[in-house]
Amino acid sequence: PSPSSTAPPSPTATPSPSRTALPLGFRRYDAPEGFTIAVPEGWEPLRTTRVPGLAYRVVLGAAGDPRTLTVTYSERLGPDPVAIWRDDVEPGLRRFVGFRRIGDIRPTTYQGRRAADFEWLAEVRGTVQRTFGRGFLTGDGEGFSLRWTTPADDFDDAANRQALDVFLRTFRGSAG
Repeated sequence: PSPSSTAPPSPTATPSPSRTALPLGFRRYDAPEGFTIAVPEGWEPLRTTRVPGLAYRVVLGAAGDPRTLTVTYSERLGPDPVAIWRDDVEPGLRRFVGFRRIGDIRPTTYQGRRAADFEWLAEVRGTVQRTFGRGFLTGDGEGFSLRWTTPADDFDDAANRQALDVFLRTFRGSAG
């Protein structure tokens, strides 16, 4: 018999997990303000503040959980995310007991847009808290910041690093 000209079967590709698939223990939160983000099960808005025509801030968390995620939207921002953190945000943070910036404010890109990362420590109700903030512009002087705050001693725990990764991966903003 003559040799077969049939090619060997190619391996079947195993589907990889979707970049939007949520890990166990997280759920999608659809904010009335228009943004969406995955948050830990049981989390909900703890407080919302608004300055009509200018900004809103939503603090997400759960009773008994010392961690929070704050989503802030602003309509009148300058063109440089590093300068916004340094000149507009940091002076207000200095009023907190024990405020200390961790490293430099770092320019980055987030969802294809100009962004900056800022980390700091501050004492809140007797506990040193560490916050990672990512601010990014969405155009026409508008932008968001995401601030992940945990007790400083727990910041690098695997669960907290996973939560930050999930927040950054799943956030989708809208002015609302």
